[in-house]
Amino acid sequence: MIKANKVYLVFLNGKSNAGGAERMVHYLDEYLKSRKILTEIIDEDRLKNTFIGKLYWRLFSIKHFQKRRAKYIAKFTTAFLWLHYRPNKMVISNGEPTAYYATDCVISHGCYHKMELDYGRKDSRLSRVAKLQMKACKNAKKIIAVESNVKEDLIKYYGINENKISIVPNCIDQTNFYPIKKPSADFRTILYVGRLEHGKGLTELQELAKFVDSKSDWKLLIASNNSSNTELFKNLNNTEILVGLTIDNINQLAYSRADIVYYPSYSESFGMVTIEALACGRPIAGNAVGILPKLVKEKHPGCYLLPQKIDESIFNFFTECLEDSKKCKPEEIHEITMNKFGIKSYFEQMDQQFFSKNQIPLYK
Repeated sequence: MIKANKVYLVFLNGKSNAGGAERMVHYLDEYLKSRKILTEIIDEDRLKNTFIGKLYWRLFSIKHFQKRRAKYIAKFTTAFLWLHYRPNKMVISNGEPTAYYATDCVISHGCYHKMELDYGRKDSRLSRVAKLQMKACKNAKKIIAVESNVKEDLIKYYGINENKISIVPNCIDQTNFYPIKKPSADFRTILYVGRLEHGKGLTELQELAKFVDSKSDWKLLIASNNSSNTELFKNLNNTEILVGLTIDNINQLAYSRADIVYYPSYSESFGMVTIEALACGRPIAGNAVGILPKLVKEKHPGCYLLPQKIDESIFNFFTECLEDSKKCKPEEIHEITMNKFGIKSYFEQMDQQFFSKNQIPLYK
């Protein structure tokens, strides 16, 4: 039984608003604080800005170390945690950074090997990062997966004991994600939210942008956390790009302007964009990845699976989705979504993991 009055959250990207996994670090941090538990985020900046870290990070200017960056960061993280070890402290991580440290809990946002296969990896052997993730999961005392498919992948690809894995879905907060009336316009807006990279469906997004550019009654709005590959869309008249939106303004500046959200990702363990769109009362059409196919099967309002091929008929598909989504008001879609994925439900489920009988208590 572990008794702790402080928790180290080891997530190299911290709790920035860059993506879904980072937002969940924010919610995890808020959960622990709400239970009167001290937390400290151990991200890459925290590690490399230590005295030794400033020297250690110089190694990554050497090709050998840069190629094995994840492994050497994991080793440095282990040394850092051992130097700061105290009996009353607990360690929670997302896996890879603590591959060589026996963490109290790993929060798994997805199986890295499965993602690589979905992205087109032909080699069935585990990559360096996948091996680190597997080792971290095997060393952890317990694992919390964000969806049942993640649990299945960890068992299938890494051989993790199923009794070691619990499931707590990601959550969404209604402070930032709620229906906002769309500004009146004589065109419909398709919204894409995410990084502009191959695995997120960049090729399909480019194809859609070309089709949108030939229409007078459709627009494409792209919201990305960075400017990488934005130049691919610069010569298109009907496409607008917003870069660097945060959890505080993405609803007002992006979701509120959307008629429908387009989600062509090849692989997602959960897919925060799905519940963000629904919490904002917007329908979403995406590939059968993450939580979306499960919601479609459950007939959750506003959820649709994309056709296999993106061509000019896609606008007819979007129109059908929009008509069908009108069966529920945006406020109703929001309410149904919050009942499933709201902060209250998430906090209650985390209590079951950390405070219920036979579970790990976080403090005395």
